[in-house]
Amino acid sequence: MNYALNMDHCRGFLDALAMLNSEACDLCATYELQRLPDAPDLLTALGMRVEDYALNVIEPARDLPTALWHLKVAPCARAQLEQVCERWFFSSDHMQTAPPGRFRACLVKAFLEALDMSLAGFTAHAVKMTPPPGFWYAIHWDEIAFESGNERYLLHFSHSD
Repeated sequence: MNYALNMDHCRGFLDALAMLNSEACDLCATYELQRLPDAPDLLTALGMRVEDYALNVIEPARDLPTALWHLKVAPCARAQLEQVCERWFFSSDHMQTAPPGRFRACLVKAFLEALDMSLAGFTAHAVKMTPPPGFWYAIHWDEIAFESGNERYLLHFSHSD
């Protein structure tokens, strides 16, 4: 399987799980794997992403410079990545009925194997941020950035209404 197919496979996996984890009420799950903008370093790339989000995704559009987002990154161990995926893959009441143990572990493992094939050699970083005062980002979220040289991706999980 080639690189582009691996990325599409990961994105399809995330789309399906987001649909399964969207609650029947007004809660929306968003699970995405996106390439970050080209930048000299990871924090700059993440800053460019949130600035673009504020200008082009939310309404009304707002100019919110990177410094207002209080972005931080820290190393993300494989065990932490597995925990984040399991928490989000089984976040809804519906998905929490899935048998614990082997079934859940196999689902997480299948996704991480596809992610490994796409991002082999990349270093994972947990992304923490505090949106600017008065700005709505999501109810809650987790983001993991992947970096290798000048190539960077963001794995984004969130719930919003």
